[in-house]
Amino acid sequence: MEDVQLVALDMDGTTLLPDLTIAQQTKEKISACIAKGTAVTICTGRTLAELKWELEELGDVPYVITGNGSAAWSLRDGIKLYEDTVSYDDAMHIMEILRPYDMRIEVYYDGKVFVNQHVLDRIVAYGATEFPEFILETRTAVEDIYAFMEKLQQPIDKFNLFFKSSTERQAAWDACVVAGYNVTSSFLQNMEVNSKTANKGNALKHLAQSLHIPAQAVMAVGDQLNDVSMLTYAGVPVAMGNAVSEVKELAVFITKSNAENGVAYALERYVLGGQA
Repeated sequence: MEDVQLVALDMDGTTLLPDLTIAQQTKEKISACIAKGTAVTICTGRTLAELKWELEELGDVPYVITGNGSAAWSLRDGIKLYEDTVSYDDAMHIMEILRPYDMRIEVYYDGKVFVNQHVLDRIVAYGATEFPEFILETRTAVEDIYAFMEKLQQPIDKFNLFFKSSTERQAAWDACVVAGYNVTSSFLQNMEVNSKTANKGNALKHLAQSLHIPAQAVMAVGDQLNDVSMLTYAGVPVAMGNAVSEVKELAVFITKSNAENGVAYALERYVLGGQA
């Protein structure tokens, strides 16, 4: 196994503790990796607007992949290194698939998340049963998400969707898959739709290639279905102890859970401790 030269870390359920904070031990291990010369990237379904506090806490991290692979950024110079967005026509097609459902539609565009005002007014009823304050702080309200999209006339990063029933979620999921879109999830109740080629794995591949790092020297750590593509790409795929079974099946190592600082444990094992 080659020495790890690039580490990709999912955020929710992985780098973050269950209360959405970051353990001091995890921050110290990430900083130690960077000081050693190992590149580190956050690889998340979130937008930059949803990562302000986290990126401040992880000030040394030089790269971030957002929107499930819709974009990759160099944080040190503010440059977008890669993007794979949903075209405007495709976005409107997806909106038509969603039109029959009373649901929370989140449109990720230009680093922000746009949501209907009436959904934010009843955010718990629309799926934010945990951390509703975070949702309210990081979303931008619009009067009508359909009218907003029709006026926007621009590609978007992705859709983040929350349904009121598993039956409706499955029906919309199947329709989007049949249409060829990249569909995944990061929580049990949600569904995320990207372009037909965007995923964390493709974005991580482009970042690694730009840094002249082979896949065999990339380590990826994740817990949910939207992490499958990056674990499939990485030469050192690591699953969290709290990961879903599909992620654990891909892993060469299952670390501790996010509640037990599993990222710090994995970094010590594969990057800092020389035990790989």
